Amino acid sequence: MLTDNRFSGVRAHIAGVAVIAALGLAVVLQGCSGSSKEANSTQPAATASASSATPIASATAAATTAPAKTLKLLKATPDNGSSGTPFTITGEGLPADKDAEIFWSGVDGSWDTTASPENIQFNKRVFQNRRISLGKAHIDAGGKISAPVVAPDDFGEVHDIFVAVAGEDAGRTGFRIMRKVTISPESGPIGTPINITITGLGWSQYTNTISVRYDNMPVGIISAVTTHGTATGVIRAAGTSGKHVIDIDHGARSVPFLNNQQSGTANIPDWRLVFTMTDDKTVPPSVTDWPDVSRVANVSTAAPTSASGKPPVGNAKASLTPNTGPVLSSTVFTASGLTPNTPFELFFVTARGNRANPSGWGLTDTSMGKATSAADGSLTMNLQIPDDLGGWHVMKLVGGNAVVAEVPYFVERSMVGAGVTPQKVKAGDTFTIHLKGVGWTELDNGTAITYDNAYIGFACGFNSNGDVTVNLVATGAPGIHLIDLYPMIYQGHGESPWGYQQPLLAFKEDAPGLGLGYRLPAFRLAIQVE
Repeated sequence: MLTDNRFSGVRAHIAGVAVIAALGLAVVLQGCSGSSKEANSTQPAATASASSATPIASATAAATTAPAKTLKLLKATPDNGSSGTPFTITGEGLPADKDAEIFWSGVDGSWDTTASPENIQFNKRVFQNRRISLGKAHIDAGGKISAPVVAPDDFGEVHDIFVAVAGEDAGRTGFRIMRKVTISPESGPIGTPINITITGLGWSQYTNTISVRYDNMPVGIISAVTTHGTATGVIRAAGTSGKHVIDIDHGARSVPFLNNQQSGTANIPDWRLVFTMTDDKTVPPSVTDWPDVSRVANVSTAAPTSASGKPPVGNAKASLTPNTGPVLSSTVFTASGLTPNTPFELFFVTARGNRANPSGWGLTDTSMGKATSAADGSLTMNLQIPDDLGGWHVMKLVGGNAVVAEVPYFVERSMVGAGVTPQKVKAGDTFTIHLKGVGWTELDNGTAITYDNAYIGFACGFNSNGDVTVNLVATGAPGIHLIDLYPMIYQGHGESPWGYQQPLLAFKEDAPGLGLGYRLPAFRLAIQVE
């Protein structure tokens, strides 16, 4: 059966039963959109237009075994355009007077991770071929076909198109999804969120990542792994009033590639956009910028997972309300189906250690308190979340020597106070950024930091139990300067080099943690240099 799985989500290889909560996932993923004025390519016009698709030069493979006979070469007119472009497939020499079906060879993308009780390991991005139907057509008595179709939403670059008769491929052509970049808005005061929307991002090594520069300084990368080549990265307007240049470069190695016009990917243009700042005097407020809720997987509180690697004993049911929040927030643990009038103890399972020492790390239990079940076997406990690591944890209820119930809880990242202290400084003064709830897995172990849209490094929260305190020096001319902290991938074990410790600018809709329920925000801060 041929299906169109619009968002394939994240494929996790579960090695053990994880405290990370639990991969009883109900993924609710929706599409993404963006609109605005298209950017200008920095390539010569002739170079950009000369890269139209050659039908037989496809980068994808057929989803079925290639037939022994030679396929008829058909024609697509036009043979390139963005997703949604109408085009017509024509040709001759096909089986006469037959009904045919037209298939598009596309790609599904996913993030490959491995979950264990102590960690979530990032492996790589995975792209798999797929076929979708573009509709039906009829081949006339002379063996000719003329079929109008529409290019689907898919990754950029060349896609095979097959005309099949009675389930067997009879003809082939191709269509190239062209890359397009837009920004929205094009002007605004300092701190304005600038949405950089890209469509037609590819899936191959040199086409699937772009690197963003702002006034020549590298900011971060944009990917569209799970969104079929369409994604929006968000940066903020920084600097002084006037025009600011945003460059979109190839980012296969996670840094800007500056002479693409001389490379093997010169057929894919770079882009240059201009944002006009209208006001540089008003300090923007501190903001926590959360991912798109429709892109974050829902993790069931009834997921059959256990930090001990064994299923709980008995038939008790338990829940936490709410099951997510920052450190020191309140939640209520309830359970039913317990042995009546029996003492129990509730534990918060977390990790201790770091990646720097040979001893590594392991899991540990922190007592959340003791309580006795009621005569009807119920139990209720009012809790305060510990000041601890962020990410997915497990609350486990123990009676005697047995775990009788477990519930996952997600500790969110949060700013302490305004996030930055002091906010008014002199050039050369030190200021401090203070976060809580930074995690320990390879997906949430750190945060990547930019200063006026220039990437300056990352901070880690494992050894400090989720507390991240970063001391920075105020630089630049008197005025407002922006500090942004983005989600990142700490390290990986697959294709290299790519993406590690880099700001993920499209974190709201395409990041490896989203499909595992990791709701990791960006923090938007500002200081004023006097």
